[in-house]
Amino acid sequence: MKLLKSKEKSKCPYCMEEIAPGAMVCKHCHTILKKPEKKKSRPWWIGNYMLGVYSGIAFMGLMIYLYYRIFG
Repeated sequence: MKLLKSKEKSKCPYCMEEIAPGAMVCKHCHTILKKPEKKKSRPWWIGNYMLGVYSGIAFMGLMIYLYYRIFG
């Protein structure tokens, strides 16, 4: 485990205490320094839409298969 050296630490802009580089919250004054990045997510309806598209394609394939099996 690598120990942090004093030159690797940065200072909190609010309380001026030393904190770890890349810290999201100051451990001394509990100020939020960096908000966590939100994961980009797709709208909820895209998953349902694609499910409908694939179901429709599968249904049409089944109908074509049955048509040729019965009448072909």
